[in-house]
Amino acid sequence: MRIWPLATPLKNIILYSTSIVLMKGVSLIMLPYIATHLSQSELGRLEILVTISVIISIIFGLSLHEALYRFSGTAKKSQQPQITADIFIISMIMAAIALPIIWLICPLLSQLSQLQTSTLELKLLLLPLAFEAVTMVVLSALRMQEKALLFFYITTGRALFHALLTMIVLHYGFGVKAVILAGFISAMLQVVVIIYLQYQTNKKACINYHININTTHKYFTYCLPLMFSGLIIFGLNGLERWFLIFYVSFNDVALYAVAFKFALILVLLMQPFGMWWMPKRFEYLSNNGVNTTTQITHISIVLLCSLTICVCYFSPVFIDWFMPETYHAAKDIVVVLVLIFAIKELNELINMGALIKQETKKLLVINCLATVVGVTLIIVLTPEYKVNGVLSALMVAQSIRTLSTYWLSQRCFHFPFALNKIAVLFTISAISIGLSQFQQTIVFHLSSAILSLLILLSYAFWSRLVIFPSINKSKKIIGDNDAI
Repeated sequence: MRIWPLATPLKNIILYSTSIVLMKGVSLIMLPYIATHLSQSELGRLEILVTISVIISIIFGLSLHEALYRFSGTAKKSQQPQITADIFIISMIMAAIALPIIWLICPLLSQLSQLQTSTLELKLLLLPLAFEAVTMVVLSALRMQEKALLFFYITTGRALFHALLTMIVLHYGFGVKAVILAGFISAMLQVVVIIYLQYQTNKKACINYHININTTHKYFTYCLPLMFSGLIIFGLNGLERWFLIFYVSFNDVALYAVAFKFALILVLLMQPFGMWWMPKRFEYLSNNGVNTTTQITHISIVLLCSLTICVCYFSPVFIDWFMPETYHAAKDIVVVLVLIFAIKELNELINMGALIKQETKKLLVINCLATVVGVTLIIVLTPEYKVNGVLSALMVAQSIRTLSTYWLSQRCFHFPFALNKIAVLFTISAISIGLSQFQQTIVFHLSSAILSLLILLSYAFWSRLVIFPSINKSKKIIGDNDAI
């Protein structure tokens, strides 16, 4: 049986694709509408507030969904409902602890003069994030159970409802506070739906609720280093905006934010594959062996390179077409941000060896090192070079992080990657991205993009980086099962 033509994975990838397009694509589609109804300064302020929500979501998300992937994904089928229920209960307890903490810190944050915000805005923005772990655990469980259609309804329902509320409040002339209120309402409705669905699932499975201290300690030992890694990596994916507000205006922050969002198209396009692959990769390794898992990783790298070329060619064009003229300067930095995101995505594709051996603490050390380098460079370069200094720092730091993660993962669990072929693939991608920066007519620009993709994919198939491996469910990793 071939891996790619399988009905269920293909159907799920299509559903996840649609979910992601509607869930995150709606916010991107809404960006021109928001930019025409909020001043550039207001949009910059809103983006700074969003960076606070990112920090809070990482902290109170606790990366519990990663523990679900690791321990439920490799457990026996009969044990999976109980493990999911246990982690769900832990996430509910964490939400109960997080709510009063957020309530207390909002007045303190509102005192920061750089934010130019109120306690009410912060509470509306941050209180739903107390349930971040609950949301991520339940949505991850749906993905692991291949309930892609239910995942689609929950995620796109929230996204469309949020977009509708945002359009209404902006149409009637309300500002940033009303936009945040729209997000609060849609987020809390999703939380209610998610808790109800998981409760019904647990009830149907006749789950015996209990908290085992030793098991809980095992989960947190695995996931907390990942949470701290995420928090540290925030220094390379959000903290830079805090440095920018000290040296540039909210208007410049808004330009950076627009380029950032258009560069996120790459992450958006990679996520459907990731949402199918990330929860299943340990299971594939256990059931089908290291060679099959490596082949799928090769396919994912080819996909990443192809999408990176596409986004580099078309994101500047989209900024020209869809954004108000005051934001057109964002196209000068969007391609560099796309490359930074591509390196970041590559890191997620090649870190499996370290996760197999549960070396999350070493991943934390790598992330700390990369962040220290990145933040140091940002501090040194931003005062003189402004946004360009930030971009240079992020590029260097993300490269150090990805190379170090690859070295660690391969030492922990060796995957037979075709490095020479991948190097050629990266070279073709780099040349294609360089060609995308020449000023061309739209027809020639489109032709260049298509030609670049054809060359890349032709090489990928010719070199057998893209092959569709067979799956034999009876096959196991000889001698490696203990590692999993």
